[in-house]
Amino acid sequence: MLLNEEQRLLQQSVAEFLQEQSPVERIRELRDNPTPEGYFPELWRQMIELGLPAVSLAENYGGLGFGYLGLGAIMQDMGKQLAASPMFSTVVLAANVIESCANENQKMAWLPDIASGSTRYAVAIDEGRRFAPKDTSLKVTNGVLTGKKTFVLEASSADYFLVLVRKDGAVNDSDNMGWLRIPVNTSGISTLHRPLMDGRNACDIAFENVSISEDHWLQGTDDWAAIELALNRSTIVLVAEMLGGARELLDRTVQYLCDREQFDVKIGTFQALQHRCAQMLCQLEMAQSTLQKGLASIDYGVTELTALASHAKYLANECYLHISNEAVQMHGGMGVTDEVEIGLFLKRARVCVQILGDSSFHKNKFAHCLGI
Repeated sequence: MLLNEEQRLLQQSVAEFLQEQSPVERIRELRDNPTPEGYFPELWRQMIELGLPAVSLAENYGGLGFGYLGLGAIMQDMGKQLAASPMFSTVVLAANVIESCANENQKMAWLPDIASGSTRYAVAIDEGRRFAPKDTSLKVTNGVLTGKKTFVLEASSADYFLVLVRKDGAVNDSDNMGWLRIPVNTSGISTLHRPLMDGRNACDIAFENVSISEDHWLQGTDDWAAIELALNRSTIVLVAEMLGGARELLDRTVQYLCDREQFDVKIGTFQALQHRCAQMLCQLEMAQSTLQKGLASIDYGVTELTALASHAKYLANECYLHISNEAVQMHGGMGVTDEVEIGLFLKRARVCVQILGDSSFHKNKFAHCLGI
């Protein structure tokens, strides 16, 4: 579960790049002066020049083959800096959907464009207030798609939508589901921009009598195992970003306790605060070990990741929420002011918890895996 030399050097390069080009304060700039894309296009161009979209993809698809341990290390650094980009929506979520559910010809045609950064995707799964892919009701009827998707990340900057739809069967039936790859400028598609509390964006997408042909379908496999594999892998990578943010919060909080004085005493010497920091560290390390196991499992070709992904996401949800709450409290009243960056992490934590399933969703899923 340790990084090899190439992965370690990659992580160091990315960490230095993000500290210089995308420090945390830039997310405040993005919030106050939002771009149509929901991120800074010049930052994304620089990330492409560094080869970041190609990190985890196999070499035969134009990738660099650094694996998911390498990708996870990058995502942790992005979490530390709150760097906004289409990295997760395109390079993680969309690429995994294509790898798991497209046929080889489609992979050879589409994945190199992701690796080169020339094509961006938004993946449309949610239809209600919560993540529930098995409850998908959007359906193609007589070659026509009509319905809605909600909470579609980075939809305003995408070139294509990957849309989860039901081919047949009733809602809650995990069989007969598949993916559509639809250009965003297709007639009958409209988007409603919904800015998120962390300064980024998502969209609701409406499909009104959109004509669907055979070319729109991902034609590899449409069984639930393939769909779930893509979601599980993406969930584990999302955990990496979340724990990067949580670790940055803990580091900033400890530093503040070491610097802040009350009545000529460093508040970091108070045992009660030390105990709370120790609890945060233990919670973070437990979640980190689960993340590392998940990333290594993907690299070693493990396909049954459901229990591991749900375990990791649940721990990350609880960890990020707890540490962000504690960081605000230990900074006192300053913790919720715009002058201090702690609040920016707290808002990002609230959004990340909802992406690909909240704690209740993953507790239930983990219990199901255990047969409870």
